[in-house]
Amino acid sequence: MNELTIAVTGLNAIDSPGPGVGVIRALRESTDFQARIIGLSYENLEPGIYMHELVDRSYQVPYPSAGSEVLKARLQYIHEREHIDVLIPNFDTELANYIKISEEIRRWGIHTFLP
Repeated sequence: MNELTIAVTGLNAIDSPGPGVGVIRALRESTDFQARIIGLSYENLEPGIYMHELVDRSYQVPYPSAGSEVLKARLQYIHEREHIDVLIPNFDTELANYIKISEEIRRWGIHTFLP
């Protein structure tokens, strides 16, 4: 069975959880592939990054207000270490930056769910 390394954003697992938690749970339920989950978090205190049944590794990424170039540098750093196959951004506010760097992400061999 293939193992995919999937990076997911939106890990705040509070009373009103971020969408990433549900996405990760759905990925873990799949019988079509094995998933190695990389959690991407804006805060080092987001509960989702400490839920080891959800994420295999976690990294902090810059807030969307930092811009696309800072995000690109950070994603490249993470990809060099984790060899990401799929990236799933989950917040509307981060989509613009991911779209701006989508060509680079594609060149790195990372698949996404971007418009």
